[in-house]
Amino acid sequence: MQKRNNKNYWPHAILISLGLIVLACIYTIVEALKNPVEMDTFYLQSYQEVDKNYDKIKASQENFEKKYDIFFEVNGEQNGILHVGKNNNIKITISDKEQNECSLNADIKLLLTKPETNQYNQNITESQLEKCGWFFSAIDVEKIGRWQFQTKITIGEDVGFFTYEANTTHE
Repeated sequence: MQKRNNKNYWPHAILISLGLIVLACIYTIVEALKNPVEMDTFYLQSYQEVDKNYDKIKASQENFEKKYDIFFEVNGEQNGILHVGKNNNIKITISDKEQNECSLNADIKLLLTKPETNQYNQNITESQLEKCGWFFSAIDVEKIGRWQFQTKITIGEDVGFFTYEANTTHE
């Protein structure tokens, strides 16, 4: 009488799959802990301040959007591309919808960041104001990929928050 040599590998595959699922969960938790919600920079404030004043922030944002138009240019183009290792130029133009003229009394805070990490954050200061445009120049980008400009614009009592997406290329 011969023995049958049929081996069933399904139990092994199921155990290996469960092990991989557990490892994926551990990896997800570790990555989430590296970038906690406290590190979110969208409103350029701590999350406690945003949580406490969210209704005021939202109302101010709506008032701002009713009164002003914002135009973003990267390296001279509205859908401009950042260049790695080069001086990049940003221009923000603000126009008043009611008076059809530019508003020159704005305070602008600009943060360049990668969405997935705060390691490369750069607070950018304006270099000049000219013809209704705020110019930010000599911005160096270290890494290829997706970047965001997070902006807080204050004009009088109105505060607006804007995010502009930008990608990089090598040249």
